[in-house]
Amino acid sequence: MGTWTRILVGALAGLAMAQSTLAAEPSETAPPTPAETAAPTATTESSAISDDPVLTAIRLKLNDATKDGDEYERNDRAALADFYAARHGEALWVTAAGLKPEAKPLIAEIENAGSYALDADAFKLPKLENGALTATDTDALATAELEYSTAALLYARHARGGRIPDPSEQLNSNLDRRPQWIEPKIVINALAETREPDAYLRSLQPQQPQFEKLRQAYLELLPKDGKPASLSAKAKRLRANMEMWRWMWLNMGDFYVLNNIPEFMQYVYKDGKIVRSAKIVAGELDKQSTIFSRPLKYVVLRPAWRVPESIMVKELWPSLLKGGGLMRQYGLEIQTKSGRRVDWRSIDWATSDIRNYDVIQPPGAKSVLGHVKFTFPSQHTIYMHDTPDKWMFRSSVRTLSHGCLRVQKPMELAEMVLAEDKGWDTAKIAQLDRSGPLNNEIPITKEIPIHLVYFTTWVTDDGKLKMFPDIYGHEKRITQALDGEWDKIRKGRNHLAAVEPNFSPSAVARSRGQNRPSRTARKEATVGDIIGNALGF
Repeated sequence: MGTWTRILVGALAGLAMAQSTLAAEPSETAPPTPAETAAPTATTESSAISDDPVLTAIRLKLNDATKDGDEYERNDRAALADFYAARHGEALWVTAAGLKPEAKPLIAEIENAGSYALDADAFKLPKLENGALTATDTDALATAELEYSTAALLYARHARGGRIPDPSEQLNSNLDRRPQWIEPKIVINALAETREPDAYLRSLQPQQPQFEKLRQAYLELLPKDGKPASLSAKAKRLRANMEMWRWMWLNMGDFYVLNNIPEFMQYVYKDGKIVRSAKIVAGELDKQSTIFSRPLKYVVLRPAWRVPESIMVKELWPSLLKGGGLMRQYGLEIQTKSGRRVDWRSIDWATSDIRNYDVIQPPGAKSVLGHVKFTFPSQHTIYMHDTPDKWMFRSSVRTLSHGCLRVQKPMELAEMVLAEDKGWDTAKIAQLDRSGPLNNEIPITKEIPIHLVYFTTWVTDDGKLKMFPDIYGHEKRITQALDGEWDKIRKGRNHLAAVEPNFSPSAVARSRGQNRPSRTARKEATVGDIIGNALGF
């Protein structure tokens, strides 16, 4: 082969190899393969960032942290462990160079916790000298970082009522409230994303206007020089009421009913304004109205009364053993649990348990529920209703019921609710009240919360501070808890416990007719006396 021939063959071979190489390279417009779009596994953008030594030390501390503490503290640690494991670069508040600028407003807000009736001493913060951390080595700086984050999470819990995490268990079963928790992982991530951690912490305090009014009144009672001092009795009352606001729904509702038990008053709110106020009758001291919130489910016109088990056992059973006077007086009926009506006279109540039956009062002129009731179902079997005993509203202290709330001018409330929910006018509701179906359950489709609250202090729109008696002792229990006097709290009985008779049915039956009041005395008893003293509801 000649020289030129060899040169030509070599050139052609090189050209072929070049074309092959070009064909193997993807074009600029060709779509990437799935493998090319997959997330990198060996090297990521975040891991490429050099972590501050303090951040590395924090992870080790959290990995080595003990499992001690209550469930809330353990949840906080778990949230912090996840947060710092995912974070790269610098820690949130502290670096190897010392305190970051973001920490200063956080520190100031936590130290100002007392202005919100919180205990500033509950939050452990690192020591500072002239605005700088005294800690200098990496391990101590990591500890300082964790103390700031832990204090912030604790502040978030306390701002939402976490000092008393279970009021019904720790104070009294009738306080059916729960702190309005925010998950710690949400709090720490929110703090990492904001440039104003102080403003974020303040936003966790109740945003209800009444809370802020109480806070301003509370601040007026604190020492003007800012030095620690023992709280006065009045300041403690305000603090207890502020704590109850930490348990309230964050959104009270656009249209809602608020029943303040110590005040014996009901208020209807629409768009933040009071559109109706009326007196209420609340539960007796040993038959308390429970403090809770539920949405309204039914307005019942011409209602039937299903007698609560407590009244059946404690009031009606003894009456049946003595002849059943209350059954005749109020036209009560006995039904089996399947709904079959039976003659109460045919049952031997000395050997039969009234709890195996239901007791019903049909609608009518004798109805203890009057014309209307408002149901918002719960485990407490409490509702609002009309009453034939209007005299009760004349009393200043109206602890006269068996727990349900008797409402002044209840048809006015029914008209407002049904106008809000159904758009019905007064004439339609009046017609249903006169001649509509018996026990007419009208379902409520809108969200209309019913709040039973226990505020013993209230600031009016004109700035006047009103105070009401602590009729059930809830304010005292809250104060004792906030003062750390848990051992002094008298919880009282559990109103949800099973009802048991405190008498011997056979013994009561044998005593029938003994110590019976005279016919004259029986005639002098009023409807209010019989219901209030015998049925007591």
